[in-house]
Amino acid sequence: MSTLPEDTSLVPWRPKRLWAPWWLAMILGGTAGVTLTLLRTSRTFVIPGAIALAMIIIFISVATILRRQFHSEALEPPMSLSYLLWMVLLIFLVGPVQLVLLPANPQEVIVKALALSVGISICMYAADRALFSSFAKRERPRQDV
Repeated sequence: MSTLPEDTSLVPWRPKRLWAPWWLAMILGGTAGVTLTLLRTSRTFVIPGAIALAMIIIFISVATILRRQFHSEALEPPMSLSYLLWMVLLIFLVGPVQLVLLPANPQEVIVKALALSVGISICMYAADRALFSSFAKRERPRQDV
């Protein structure tokens, strides 16, 4: 059985998963957290940081287009309150937190990069799961006696 998010499970009562796996959210969140931290603390990281963020945006855009191309039900997923809350938290982490928490020494840079990486990873995974979990409809098998 494959671990791709688009695969339909082999057992009929298990839900169809459209959300991305947790390890992909960890990779993208870790990259985004470290990149955002280094962009704010080092002037020499502006061009490589901008390229890294552009690659993350392009990767997420292409993955979303491909996922929606193969699954027509994902073209207009219903919004939920949990999705909106996770997105607000994600926007807060990549926006105001960058301006409020300015690290002064290398230890603070490391702590901020780790905290942002974990926070962004959790928010990305939870928001994606909240958006596409409405398609996971469980159908329990009948138990005829």
